[in-house]
Amino acid sequence: MTSLVLATFLYAAPCATDEKLVSVTVVIVLATDQNAVVDPKLKELAKGVQKRDSKLTGFKLVATECKSIPVGEVAAINLTDKQTLRVRVNASKDENGRITLTLYPPGMDAVSYACTCEKFFPVVTPHKTKAGEQLIIAVMAKPCTGKK
Repeated sequence: MTSLVLATFLYAAPCATDEKLVSVTVVIVLATDQNAVVDPKLKELAKGVQKRDSKLTGFKLVATECKSIPVGEVAAINLTDKQTLRVRVNASKDENGRITLTLYPPGMDAVSYACTCEKFFPVVTPHKTKAGEQLIIAVMAKPCTGKK
């Protein structure tokens, strides 16, 4: 999947200055085939997801979570519908400006990738709510520098 830039409102909260910490932002989205209402903040995400699954036409923003995670450690992030995403920071920013993460999304095998700072990586999970909405997460990571 390609990285997507979500609307500018989705900034990671600043964290303490520490090169061994990585700020991880997770955007929680529910998608449906029951309507075509797309939250304006999710237009780019919706376009990217629809390239793989054109049946998903409605996208709503549920929440945005941010955690500062030490390199080498795993943190759990609560999603909607009692689901949890575990995120492991494998390595901080390399010479190409990429951070390596492993995601453990609900109902899926681990996904490891190197991400560019300030870009979101979308994952369409197999989890569906009781209302039939598909759980999508978009993850972004950046080094903790204490700068906004």
